[in-house]
Amino acid sequence: MNALVRKIIIILIIASITPLSSEADEGSQAIIESQSLRAVIADNASYGKDHRQGYSGISEFYHGGSKRTLFVPAYSGLNFEHIFNGDSNSYGWDIFEPRIAPVKLSRLEEKKVELFQKRTANWPLQTRLTYELTSEDTIEMRARFRPLRDAWKKHGFIGVFFASYIHAPEDMAIHFIGRPRSRKGKARARWISCLPKTHGEQACHRPAGSAWDPPLDPGFNISLVQGVSEYEYLQPFYYGISHGKVFIMMFKDITDQGELRFAQSPSGGGKGNPAWDFAFLARNYEIGKDIGFTAAAVYKDFKGREDVIKTWEKWSGDKVSRP
Repeated sequence: MNALVRKIIIILIIASITPLSSEADEGSQAIIESQSLRAVIADNASYGKDHRQGYSGISEFYHGGSKRTLFVPAYSGLNFEHIFNGDSNSYGWDIFEPRIAPVKLSRLEEKKVELFQKRTANWPLQTRLTYELTSEDTIEMRARFRPLRDAWKKHGFIGVFFASYIHAPEDMAIHFIGRPRSRKGKARARWISCLPKTHGEQACHRPAGSAWDPPLDPGFNISLVQGVSEYEYLQPFYYGISHGKVFIMMFKDITDQGELRFAQSPSGGGKGNPAWDFAFLARNYEIGKDIGFTAAAVYKDFKGREDVIKTWEKWSGDKVSRP
């Protein structure tokens, strides 16, 4: 074996064991896990016998030794579903464009995975979603959106929507600290357990103090955004219970003049499978600059509301006045 051949062999061996970049293309799914939590992050491709095309995000979510995933197996959680602007000129576009456009999945670190979407067919919005296991039972999603040109100028806001389809929970409501928007009657802070009777009814909960609703031309076709509820939340977290475990959604780092709204449907994932969702609305945006928020999805054994509050306080650094 001459020197040149040996050199080539050595180069090939090194290349096979040394990553060329800190980002590794994982294909269509990647697993991040701790001792008690296991999550599958997926792009828009279908896989296996159940998971359908178009449902990126956390496609499988397990806690402890359970083989039961929190989310409907065909769908997912923290799924990027809609982009909207309230302009009737967009109403003829497919409202599910984020589920159709290509998504690149990359593993950034052992417990950090990124989903990147350059744009969709009609919406010039670049999206970067980073899912990271930050504690034994918590996955953070850092969401950043960059408008590449102004497709939102008529009403002056960018709207995005995320869905989580819960697999047959015994309690289909979401629970949050809030009060009636009317401030009439019992206007003090209290725990609110909300379950709309039908899809699109009383579906969207504003933050306390918000006097703004997005302008929407007649015929707007995303009912979970349009169906504003009679409640407003006082703390940016909510929870739901499924088979003895709690799923907590928490939000922080919302960019200037951005607004995060809770949303829900009693049947978003089919009969008996509610959707526990959220929407982000940004009024102060600039072309070429990022907007967004950070969310955390916690999945663990349910130990009561006090534990939910303490989970929020630990993650956010904020203190909560108990209702």
